[in-house]
Amino acid sequence: MKIVLCGLSSSGKSTVFKALVGGKTQSKTSGKVQLNIATLDLKDERLKRLAELVGSQKVTYPQVTLVDLGYLQEASSGAIDTGSLREFDALCVVIGLFASDDPSKDLKSITSELILADLQSIQNRIEKINKERKSRPKKEQDPELLLLQRLSEALEKEKRIKDLELKTEELKTLAGFELLTLKPMIVVANISEEQLSKKGWIELEKEAGAQGLKFLPICAEVEAEIEDLSEEERPQFLKEMGLLTLSRDKFIQTCFQALDEILFFTVVGKEARAWAVPSGSSALEAAGSVHSDMQRGFIRAEVINYKDFVECGSFAKAKEKGLLRLESKEYPVQDGDIINFKFSV
Repeated sequence: MKIVLCGLSSSGKSTVFKALVGGKTQSKTSGKVQLNIATLDLKDERLKRLAELVGSQKVTYPQVTLVDLGYLQEASSGAIDTGSLREFDALCVVIGLFASDDPSKDLKSITSELILADLQSIQNRIEKINKERKSRPKKEQDPELLLLQRLSEALEKEKRIKDLELKTEELKTLAGFELLTLKPMIVVANISEEQLSKKGWIELEKEAGAQGLKFLPICAEVEAEIEDLSEEERPQFLKEMGLLTLSRDKFIQTCFQALDEILFFTVVGKEARAWAVPSGSSALEAAGSVHSDMQRGFIRAEVINYKDFVECGSFAKAKEKGLLRLESKEYPVQDGDIINFKFSV
């Protein structure tokens, strides 16, 4: 999962990046672009507890790759340069409340830039299709053209493509476009220390909710300072600032929620591991996320949900109680399932 931070040049997104990743950063340059990259673990407490119960010596969490594009600058329209955002799985839009006269307007402006970028891509494709149709016998209907015309009309009305009801086949047709308004979007409100105590992000949270977007407030300057402290000093500083914990774990959870992904767990040898898959994935698809051989030679899956397992305390007791089930490849994986895949290749 790759998430990119974007926002106006005054949003403080680089400070947000530092607050979220601490010192776990790699940097590289590509042309005029400075990429700051960090990999973060989704430290799900269920996996930790599972590892304790089964005696696993190794715990492996799913990860998020967070990227700060250092070259993004404020565009002439007042929003952002959308040029290099398409390769990412989700967009994290940083709104600098500490520096903005109208944060809701900033969010609307950025959303409009994303819509305009998609509209240009779709209209370019429509133009190309129409030119190709002139040079060959006309078909009664061109499904791709009809779809793109429908999307173009929606974008012109400032509707995001993600908000439209698209069929699976239509989504497959659009896969190569990497449309920005089809991507999940998280809004991070970068607030000042004063706004932290006054909850000064409420109006922006309402605007994000109206657009169906995930939302997270963070006092990046304070949390970046906390990152520079030793582990022993952090709890006291957090308490003084009225914070229960740093925003990192909440941010990662929000990213997974925005992408509509769930977690299932495996215990193999001495390793307990969590895997992220799209909600609604089948046991066969989940097996493929672990290893292609498991998917190719799938026989069945032994499944128990985390809550049931914790109540039993062991696989042996779960089997005695009939809670360890055998499921076929069509079984829809549930969040928190512990799965042992049986396969033969």
